[in-house]
Amino acid sequence: MIRVGQGVSWTGFELRRARMVARLRQMGITREEILDAMGTVPRHLFVEEALRSRAYDDMSLPLGLGQTISQPYTVAVMTQLLFAKRPIKTDQRILEIGTGCGYQTAILQALKIREIYSVERLHALHERAKQNLRAVRLLAQVRLVCGDGYLGLPQQAPFDGIMLTAAPKEVPLPLLQQLAIGGRMVLPLDEGGVQFLWVIDKTAEGFQETCVQQTLFVPLVNDN
Repeated sequence: MIRVGQGVSWTGFELRRARMVARLRQMGITREEILDAMGTVPRHLFVEEALRSRAYDDMSLPLGLGQTISQPYTVAVMTQLLFAKRPIKTDQRILEIGTGCGYQTAILQALKIREIYSVERLHALHERAKQNLRAVRLLAQVRLVCGDGYLGLPQQAPFDGIMLTAAPKEVPLPLLQQLAIGGRMVLPLDEGGVQFLWVIDKTAEGFQETCVQQTLFVPLVNDN
């Protein structure tokens, strides 16, 4: 098993993490790069210490401040959707909206993507994500921003991929504008109290939207 951080050993959790990866494979996660990333990142370091025994169960866990860390399957399936039908190239520019504790960010980093930007509106979580990513020695590969995710990062656009880890009631227009032609957005949408996971592909002719499955995320808050 690959370990994150040279000389760092996370004893006691490797078997649970391996079982999580085997379960994800059975649930339909087929990209070996993503399974390897899920098997590499020590998820237990991104959850509250009191909940670490549940870190590799397929369930979301509270982070405080009304936020959660998504269940492993949700993280894996959103990552797989983001790169579906195309190679995972290290020179892609990816934007994540909703850093949270930094776990999804770490999975993207474990895929060796060199340009990752992640926006979190809650300063306390923004700082926690920094600490978590430092702990697994991955912070250098990502630009963490504390700000309004609805606005994205126009100064860094266009992005080859955009992932939202919180559910807006409609697709934020600035994010659509910041998606590169040929790029893909993966996001949950709150449609009258029921959430669905959507994939939006941007082509030269416009946008192609695909509804994937029902899901459940915390709401994406607009500061305006």
